[in-house]
Amino acid sequence: MMRLQLPLILLAGLLLSGCDVRQRFSSPEARINEAMPLGLPLRQAFERTAEQLGQPSAGFQELESAWVARLRARALTCSPNFSPTWRQSETAVREAVKDKACFEEFDRGLQRWLGMQRARWLLAQPPAVADDMPPSVTLRGHSNSLLREQLGSPVLASALSDGLELVALASGRVLLKESGTSGEVTVSPNGRLFAQAAGGVVKVRASEGGETLFELSEANAVHWLGADFMGVRSSKGKAALLLNLRSDKAVPIPTKSHAPPITLFPMPSGDKTFAVLTYEGLQRFKWSEAEGQTAIVLEAERAGVDMNHMVLMQSPGQFSLDGHEWLFAARGKLVRLDLRSLEYREQGFEPLEVDAVSPATQEGQYVLALSLHGAIARNGNYLFDARQGTLARIGGPGSGSRFRYVPALKRLAHGGPSAVWLQERLDLAMPQPIAEVTAGFIDEANKSKLAAAAIEERQLSLAQAPLPGSPLLPLVQGAYVEGVGVYEASEKVAQPGQSRSTGKVVVNVRRTRLPMVLVLTSYEPVQWNLRMEPGAKLSLVLLGSYYPSTVVGADSTRVVQIGRTYAYKQEDPEFSALQRQVNQQTGRTISVFQGNYSGTSFSVGGN
Repeated sequence: MMRLQLPLILLAGLLLSGCDVRQRFSSPEARINEAMPLGLPLRQAFERTAEQLGQPSAGFQELESAWVARLRARALTCSPNFSPTWRQSETAVREAVKDKACFEEFDRGLQRWLGMQRARWLLAQPPAVADDMPPSVTLRGHSNSLLREQLGSPVLASALSDGLELVALASGRVLLKESGTSGEVTVSPNGRLFAQAAGGVVKVRASEGGETLFELSEANAVHWLGADFMGVRSSKGKAALLLNLRSDKAVPIPTKSHAPPITLFPMPSGDKTFAVLTYEGLQRFKWSEAEGQTAIVLEAERAGVDMNHMVLMQSPGQFSLDGHEWLFAARGKLVRLDLRSLEYREQGFEPLEVDAVSPATQEGQYVLALSLHGAIARNGNYLFDARQGTLARIGGPGSGSRFRYVPALKRLAHGGPSAVWLQERLDLAMPQPIAEVTAGFIDEANKSKLAAAAIEERQLSLAQAPLPGSPLLPLVQGAYVEGVGVYEASEKVAQPGQSRSTGKVVVNVRRTRLPMVLVLTSYEPVQWNLRMEPGAKLSLVLLGSYYPSTVVGADSTRVVQIGRTYAYKQEDPEFSALQRQVNQQTGRTISVFQGNYSGTSFSVGGN
């Protein structure tokens, strides 16, 4: 009798223990995970993700299924060859687990994967667009750089001297404001996420509130390729990666270029294809998934798009209204790259230079930034109608700033020093044939050259030769002098440990018949980036700035500091002081001068 009672007593005891009995008869993986429980932050992250996806929904069911599979993998990975018996308590199971550090590492991966699932959900949401959009949005920083977003996001990231601010264009509402170094920031096409790159790490964050969803190491940029995939550019010169947000797996993109890609973007067809633009040309890839693995196949390519990539880097591209073309300015021309055929068409306006391009609000129309050296009054933005072959000058506050089309808002945006304006209609002059507009530019440039020649003749009559034996004498013989002056650069980046932000200004040095002495001058610190056109003859660079500036791209050309002299207006006394300083160094004076309070790029030479 006692032999029968003992098992019954044991069974009754186990039944009275309730939950512990159920746990003891769970799967081995479940028992291991219960003994090594998830931390509170990880549990909360799962709950937030599940709440976002909504229950019941297909998205939640997918998340739940993947979550269960990953938890099972957690136990199998970190405690292999161990299968708890029903006799072992939770404490005993925990003591039997040897590699507890593995669980901590695995959980960090789970946290990152959950962040990617939240990012997928946010990328799949429509842009937040207000019913009543304001005509302008005031920002606390220089906004010209904000209009360089590749995909025209409805959220602008303003890099301030003391931090970062995200503003929704549709409402003017500040989504995020924080202090500290902003790094390089790019915003997703729908404005729901932004990527912040600094020190070889990219943080992918929610625009609303700024929560960091996940981080990418050894990366310096991301490109938004859809809700499930992201292009990642390496910070160590390695191949760009295609990151699958669904699985948290990345595979190298098999480009043929040894240099990092200029940009990556999704194809308009949306059929799992994307394009990579490199210095050598354009390649179109298609990705596929099978059993959790991502494969990338080259579909088509066009090598040698015949573009000056340095100019391209100055003027980022943008999709056309229908999404079938990639538009950019290269070698002074409008380039329209057909993403379906990979064929491209160049539209020139010689001798005018196309400095930037954006689609307008109607098909076949584009906003072009046109310039001609010496025609300062006519340089600016024009509406180009490709069907009619006409140009119309754009007036008002958008006459001189860069335009970007924002697809989510169906508006054009342009920026000034402290604001971004949205425009539904442009302030247009009467459209004219291209030839008439070009003739007007040439006429003004000729008048400007005649006036400059008269000034130079008068100044040279008063000029003194440099001191005998000056080392600059061989460099200035037979040369003429051009100058570029700004108070500060339009785009400034705060450098760690420096009290002032350094701006970047590009100077395109064109072909010249005579050697050129180039004078660069500014008040604020500027990094002058010289882009040398074949045939350019640059014999000497004179650099003057109140705060220390630098010159990049001069190659073997000698750069001479001329002190803290600066000028950006010819009618100001600072310009006369600059002329005297140049005269003392070279025995010559500046014959052609371009100046502006703030600047992004200039062109010199071409005569």
